[in-house]
Amino acid sequence: MKRLNCRLMLLIAMLTLLCQWSTAQSVSFDGEYRINPVYSRGFREPMYKGDEAGLFTMQRTRLILRYEKPDDLEAEIIVQDRRFWGDQDDRADVANLSVFRAWVEKYFTPKFSVRLGRQGFVYDEQHILGDPNWVGTRAHDAALLKYETEGFKAHLAVAYNANGQELKREVYDYNMYKNMQFFWVEKKINDHLLTFTVINRGMEKGDTTSAYTQTFGPYTKIKLSDKLTFKGLYYYQVGETIEGHDLNASFYSALLEYEPSETLEFILGVDAGTGTNTHRQGDPNNTKSYTFDRHYGLLHGHFGYLDYFYVTNPTNYGVHDYYLKTKVNVNKKFSIEDHIHNFTTSARVYNQVDDSPMSHALGIENDILLNYKFSSTFKASVGHSIMFGTATLDQVFDGRKSQENQVLYAVITATPNFFKTKSEQ
Repeated sequence: MKRLNCRLMLLIAMLTLLCQWSTAQSVSFDGEYRINPVYSRGFREPMYKGDEAGLFTMQRTRLILRYEKPDDLEAEIIVQDRRFWGDQDDRADVANLSVFRAWVEKYFTPKFSVRLGRQGFVYDEQHILGDPNWVGTRAHDAALLKYETEGFKAHLAVAYNANGQELKREVYDYNMYKNMQFFWVEKKINDHLLTFTVINRGMEKGDTTSAYTQTFGPYTKIKLSDKLTFKGLYYYQVGETIEGHDLNASFYSALLEYEPSETLEFILGVDAGTGTNTHRQGDPNNTKSYTFDRHYGLLHGHFGYLDYFYVTNPTNYGVHDYYLKTKVNVNKKFSIEDHIHNFTTSARVYNQVDDSPMSHALGIENDILLNYKFSSTFKASVGHSIMFGTATLDQVFDGRKSQENQVLYAVITATPNFFKTKSEQ
């Protein structure tokens, strides 16, 4: 008992000293438990005759440590475990923890800073630089220079990857860029916003040479009224693909957000990337590509929740997504969302059997989501997505007639704060 009391007193003394030490600093230690059961009857790929439905649960657990000393230093470390329930033997001795984020940011002036380390790049509508909430390893080991004032921001990032302690130049082994640089600038004008992004990415070809692509374009957000907002972007992409094709592609997005009241929200829009027709894709003499590469954009946040496009299935033909999203905030805790997507191919798809051109229509997807916030630290969602596909959709996947294209899932999220200290300056 005496030893326990000594340990308790020592812990209290350490916390007291920590609070005194953080006179002009803040330290927080948080957790995130994210549990996702999924009943799949065509999630990410259609079901075919003879297939049985899949049922699995994915869990991601994070420990988040943050530090901040205003105008001096910020730091973040996120350690995570990402698993599917039952994907290991109950006596397995396997290391699961990984470092998701580990960066430090030094402020040389209140306006100028540099962030170094493992970090996420999240910009604009996250079509080419985003932070997918379920992907376990999406991170960039980079240096990010930041200059930010009241109405102006400029960011410059530089990254160069290697296999490890590379004393002599080696062939890069991983499916990641060998090097990447981007420049992003933002200007606010009253309630409006304008940004411009330039990305240069080098993907190694399998030897010590790289294929470089350049992506650039503007994004704008215009507040038309208190209830109506327009958002739009256009990216142009040139350079060389890793297969050696000359690249000439583009991507655009345009949407209107309308909020007639606190309880009702509408989003009407289109996302569209150019593609290469299947004749060109199968031609060994072809030297051109018109397929837009979304680089590191959101995998699940755009193009529907069934994840049929730009996720696992190669979407070389490009997709146009015309959508209407409706959200009803029943009260402060409960909301209902319904998303309707009409998908079409950007480039022509040809039938594998008789080589005839097929319809551009891929299908109509409907996503329904029910969200309930139990408290500030616990929330849950239940969702259902279904695709009413066409013969063209069957063609771009397997060529066989699909039986079902739907998924039922839940997302349970708990975000406890284990410790936090903050003192006034």
